[in-house]
Amino acid sequence: MMAQNKKRIFKRQRHPFLTRVKWWFRDRWQWFRQLKWWQKTLLVGGPIILVVLVIPLITFAYFALTMGDMEKLMNRNNTGVVLKDIRGETFYSTGTAEHRDLVPLDEISPFVKQAVIASEDKSFYEHGGVSILSTLRAVYGYVLSGGGEFGGSTLTQQLAKMTLLSTERGFLRQYQAFSVAVAIEQRYSKDEILAMYLNSVYFGNNSFGIDQAARNYFDKKPSELTLAESAMLIGLLPAPSVYSPIVGDEAKGIERQDEVLKRMVREGMITEDKRVSALQEELAYQPPAVIKNDAPHFTEMVLGELYEKYGEETVERSGYQVTTSLDLRLQQQAVKSVKGQVSYIKSMGGSNAGLIAIDPATGEIRALVGSVNYNNKKWGNVNMATTKRQPGSTFKSLYYAAALADGKITPATIIKDEPIDIGGYKPQNATRQYYGNVTVRQALARSLNIPAVKVMQQYGIENSLRAAKDLGITTLDRAPNEYGLALAIGAAEVPLNEMTNAYAAFADGGNVRQNTTLHEIQDKFSKSIYEHKSEAKQGISSQGAYLISSILSDQNARSFMFGSSLSVADKTVAVKTGTTDDNRDAWAIGYTSSVAIGVWVGNNDNDTMVSGGADMAGPIWREVMQAAIGNGDPRFSRPDGIVERNVCYGTGGLAAGAGTNTYSEVFLISALPAASCSAVPEQTEKEKQPEKEEPTEQPVAPEPDEEVPETPEEPSDPEAPVAPVDPDEPVEP
Repeated sequence: MMAQNKKRIFKRQRHPFLTRVKWWFRDRWQWFRQLKWWQKTLLVGGPIILVVLVIPLITFAYFALTMGDMEKLMNRNNTGVVLKDIRGETFYSTGTAEHRDLVPLDEISPFVKQAVIASEDKSFYEHGGVSILSTLRAVYGYVLSGGGEFGGSTLTQQLAKMTLLSTERGFLRQYQAFSVAVAIEQRYSKDEILAMYLNSVYFGNNSFGIDQAARNYFDKKPSELTLAESAMLIGLLPAPSVYSPIVGDEAKGIERQDEVLKRMVREGMITEDKRVSALQEELAYQPPAVIKNDAPHFTEMVLGELYEKYGEETVERSGYQVTTSLDLRLQQQAVKSVKGQVSYIKSMGGSNAGLIAIDPATGEIRALVGSVNYNNKKWGNVNMATTKRQPGSTFKSLYYAAALADGKITPATIIKDEPIDIGGYKPQNATRQYYGNVTVRQALARSLNIPAVKVMQQYGIENSLRAAKDLGITTLDRAPNEYGLALAIGAAEVPLNEMTNAYAAFADGGNVRQNTTLHEIQDKFSKSIYEHKSEAKQGISSQGAYLISSILSDQNARSFMFGSSLSVADKTVAVKTGTTDDNRDAWAIGYTSSVAIGVWVGNNDNDTMVSGGADMAGPIWREVMQAAIGNGDPRFSRPDGIVERNVCYGTGGLAAGAGTNTYSEVFLISALPAASCSAVPEQTEKEKQPEKEEPTEQPVAPEPDEEVPETPEEPSDPEAPVAPVDPDEPVEP
């Protein structure tokens, strides 16, 4: 028999691996079928029973010391969160690590005890730590209703979960909480469990336990809370940040308060008249805690990102040490620059400003100013860095860049700046003047509106919207025909952070990255639980990003309109300003290869101002950009696929070489101009100054250092292109 088995095994080894596996399972199944019923039961059920018994024992052993210590069980100390800048300097912290005495039940309002039992666990004094009915209700709420408002855990299970606190909601964690709850019930009385729960549960507004909640919401002791106040506080428990009347939605908080009162009526704890009376009571809340640092709006954004990622209670109870993306030095410079411009902003009819600085390589926010005064009661806490406003001419760069990347236009393409009427739409330049034939480089650098409208008309509104969305703009969700060509000059609302992040993509070779305020997170035990890893998608080609950067960083081209007001100490910096109708919004967005900075100036109520982007937002942008660059020497790297060629003034045609009528321009190698022209060679010194010059009535050529502008001959064809202004010779408009 043994010899036959060996022979069979030897034969099987010659067959494919999958075939042998199949035979092995077939043999095991045949063996299993031959077993007696009790053997089958033991074989299948044994491991399951073992796991069911072992998990509670291991869990109990692991948490034995914790369950014997009320303070550890409540997990309310070493709470809060610490926020540090990218260099490790702390700028915000909440929570406390000091010991707090447990408030006994007889020092807590009876309304609080009744409210929590009615709304969270009406069978609290009857079950042994777990409730089958509550568990079934939780399954129904989670599976069939998408999650119940009150959940299915008993108060004891919720107390157990504070010890087992994690973001995981799997079966193992729930079963562990189930096991710990039973053990807690064996060790403590019902009143002790209820007291621990009320002393440790999170009420939002940085309040752990009923003592902090009573003081932070109503400036009262727990024993002084009224029925209305008690119902309001207990109603917050499912989602404190959402229902809080101080930091959340007060209307939703009142709805939850009423739901708690109704449950108290159903349980016979109060009458209907008392419920109505409680709802009519006007509650006096404490003012919300004011963030006192140099980055209040940024702090709010960090906490919001943490709450969304982990949940508010987990964040506040876990003692997170968060290294944020903030550069505190740059932030302080940003605050200083904004405040330094406030008096001038007000004199020009404005009142507020916002700023954001982004690292193009990571998407991390390095500085953010949400308003000029966070404590302004009307609009101070509104974050203008994330609020939608019309971007004006800063929007032009997005579709210009896409058209350049697609080869629809080149920096040397000539467009006629002239009065136009497109179906009744008659755009005008900011100067109310027209400048004839200009190149794309000149048109964008001078922020001319009419050429911009012509570019969008040629490229298409739909393609322009797609280009904006590819660069991370999320607010342009209407149909193309609803925007019309007014979109070309920024007549659609986009937040400053998204516009600046689009420019950051130009700085990073066309890579669009999601913004974040988080760099690294450690828990209270200094264990790293998160580290930001930037992921990028290609929003525009690296060639398109380079071409737009070449134009926006051309100081000679923009000096025609802006002089040196936007130059930064002779550094290579790309920048674009924007101004909306009646100067309601003033923008300046610019970047180097290492930082992108955007500034908005205006009024929250959209009131008009006297001046626009370069004058109102420009000085703030320039000062902060100078601080960000420091002693650096930023450059934009030229990618493959970009070439430099000589082009003739006035025609845009390619010249075989350099001459007095040519200038150097960069092109996408696949989109070179089709036209050609002849370069006029420079005259030699001998030709300019003959040794023996006969008297003549012809005009003498000027000396080389004399600045006499050349006047081009009038073309025979009135529609032929006229030579645009030489970028090296600015002319007043």
